[in-house]
Amino acid sequence: MPKDLDDLRERKKELLLESDINRQIVSLEVSQIKIKAVEWRRGLMKAGTIYKWVAPLAGVGLGLLAARKQVNKAKAKGAAAHHNGNGRSRAFSYASLIGPLGATVVKQALNIWRHARHRGAQSSAE
Repeated sequence: MPKDLDDLRERKKELLLESDINRQIVSLEVSQIKIKAVEWRRGLMKAGTIYKWVAPLAGVGLGLLAARKQVNKAKAKGAAAHHNGNGRSRAFSYASLIGPLGATVVKQALNIWRHARHRGAQSSAE
């Protein structure tokens, strides 16, 4: 009988040790998942930042492509080689299409500059 109790005590110790090892393994795996989640979040933030820059540039490119198409269409309808049909040169037509874009770029740059200046003032106050 004492031998059976000793065997049971040994088995209990083994099971407790195995349980502790399994808890540590699960804790390690949870930590690894958290690290991966942070990496994914950083990747998504980078993708969001890239999208914020690429989307407007793609829009500008498509806009310029459409403007060029319109100028070429007017040229094909019989306008002079250097006019778009209403007495203005092609360069002026492109400039008039790009003008609002330039104003938007300047406005956005000013907003970024103000935000950076404000953030710098906050960090120096702390």
